[in-house]
Amino acid sequence: MGMNWHPIINGLLVLGSLLATACRDDQHSSPVEAEQVPDAVHSLDFDSLDTALETDAYADIDALLVLKDGGLVYERYFNGYDADKVHDFASVTKSITSLLVGIATDIGHIESIDEPIHRYYESTVHSEAFKEGKERLTLRHLLTMQHGLDCDDYGHLGMWRFRLWLKANDPVQAVLLFPMNKQPGSVTAYCTASTELLRIPLESSTGLPVETFANEVLFHPLGINEVEWEINGDGSVALGHGINMRPRDVATIGLMIENGGVWDGKRVVSAAWLADSFARHGTLLGIDYGYLWYAEEYNIGGETVKSYLAMGHGGQFLILFPELNAIIVIAASDYEMKLDFYQLIAEKILPSLLE
Repeated sequence: MGMNWHPIINGLLVLGSLLATACRDDQHSSPVEAEQVPDAVHSLDFDSLDTALETDAYADIDALLVLKDGGLVYERYFNGYDADKVHDFASVTKSITSLLVGIATDIGHIESIDEPIHRYYESTVHSEAFKEGKERLTLRHLLTMQHGLDCDDYGHLGMWRFRLWLKANDPVQAVLLFPMNKQPGSVTAYCTASTELLRIPLESSTGLPVETFANEVLFHPLGINEVEWEINGDGSVALGHGINMRPRDVATIGLMIENGGVWDGKRVVSAAWLADSFARHGTLLGIDYGYLWYAEEYNIGGETVKSYLAMGHGGQFLILFPELNAIIVIAASDYEMKLDFYQLIAEKILPSLLE
């Protein structure tokens, strides 16, 4: 039984080419040449999806892309967005951070994700904060949201604490002030602030600011040049929320993953890291959780369809369907949580991909 994601999206608290003008701005376009797409792909019928997107019920969707067998088979933009405009992808940022940790580990900058993170903080002003259980925190604990910190973004108290943390001049110091209330590795609790503790391990191990490392090992190799990071109070880039990217570029990351971590014949991230990232290490509100990635199943006409996804507040999604060789990217402004994205995908998109 699939979820409608409303409880999860409610918890992801973040800051919060022909263009036709009608009741909604709408753009259809495709950068994919016809000969690049297998003939069978051209027969996909998205009329039902088109009809749905024209209604007021889906007025908060800003972009929706569908890829099949490596080709872009559906692309629409609304509300002033187009293929060249970046969109806030909110907590999809976390899944990109996970890829960066994986690449750093593959290269050998990070020896093991099971090493305590305090070793990366020994020469920083935060070195004395690793006590009362924090000295046991590892990279794996942060990647799986099993940090043990008294931090959970769900609910009114979690929202209040998150908003206070966002205003901190030093986001690392602010999260290290959170007390421990569980043993690391014992309970999964969604905490955006905890992701920020990955920055110093990434930067000290690679010798580069996160954004520079990301450009060198992920974005630029994939031809992605339009990336705008959220900036923390101390001038660093936020690793848990707020990245702005073009939907097509988010889809490109999906294609690289679909290809086992390879792009243009070159290895970007290991297949082993991707497998571990999508494996179940815990659950968040009934959905399997890996290394800052989710895994969810759909039931379409009695057929189970697996998916791996990154998602963020407001309706931001990068969803991979490995058995279908298909990818969906959604960018939206559904900050009042009115839309049922699971239903939209299950009823209006997957049946066409399964034909």
